[in-house]
Amino acid sequence: MFTEEQSRPVLAKVCGLLGRPVAEAVLLRHHTNAVYAVAGVVVKIAPPAITFDCLRTVVDLVQWLVERGFPTVALVADLPQPIEVDGYPVTVWERLDAGVDRPVTTGELGRLLNDLHALARPPIKLATLDPRAGIRRSIAASRILPPSDQNVLVRRLGVLSEVWTTGMPLGVGLVQSDPQVRNALRRADGTPVLADWDGACIGPRIWDVATVAVHCRRFGAGHAFTDFLAAYGRDPREWEHFEDLCRLRELQMIATNARKAEPGSAAAAEVHRRVAGLRRGRRELTAWSIL
Repeated sequence: MFTEEQSRPVLAKVCGLLGRPVAEAVLLRHHTNAVYAVAGVVVKIAPPAITFDCLRTVVDLVQWLVERGFPTVALVADLPQPIEVDGYPVTVWERLDAGVDRPVTTGELGRLLNDLHALARPPIKLATLDPRAGIRRSIAASRILPPSDQNVLVRRLGVLSEVWTTGMPLGVGLVQSDPQVRNALRRADGTPVLADWDGACIGPRIWDVATVAVHCRRFGAGHAFTDFLAAYGRDPREWEHFEDLCRLRELQMIATNARKAEPGSAAAAEVHRRVAGLRRGRRELTAWSIL
């Protein structure tokens, strides 16, 4: 598990390189990555499991997006990136408004994704999206799932995997893979921008749309998906397999959190609650708590 005790010494060395006071650093979040704000920049420290080459691909992609005028968060320009500190890959970003007072709307997210999906494939070696193997690995690696729950998830994966072999509308191209309003920020002039490119890859564009649909329905803003689609400009809900694709995306979210959650934690309790909802098989959607 990647902890704050591990990331704080790395942060101190990064602040030394940047000439910024580590005493002023504020922890923004510590989940997959450790993210700190300090003196006008954001320092993102990846765990050793994320390789330096992976971070270099993210840097190359962000620079490509910026060159094309796509609204995203820029890297700090006067620092060759990524940097490696004590074996941890690190990137440093400009600090933008998290949108607490004026959150980015699903309509604004729709316009951002419309612009992203209109771009040509970048000349960067990106992974090809296929969530099925990753879901299976996450289920097997979880320390909180009893065998009965593992079986439930594996059987569900077997049924839903078929959707990945169907012809999907909207085509294939660059996808962010986890678009949501929490991954969008605002510039000083109020312009919304899309952030967090760690999972960017080449895949069916409709996967991004399904991700937004899942977030809207599971985290208490189902009506907002209509606003998203109006801004995105295309509505794939008439595709007969769209709901199965959404269920596959939900399964990926459950499996990923099951892999990351510590036994006895609040995150583990939420995963168990989500799996129990799958077992009940009720038509109504159970609201999820954000992890």
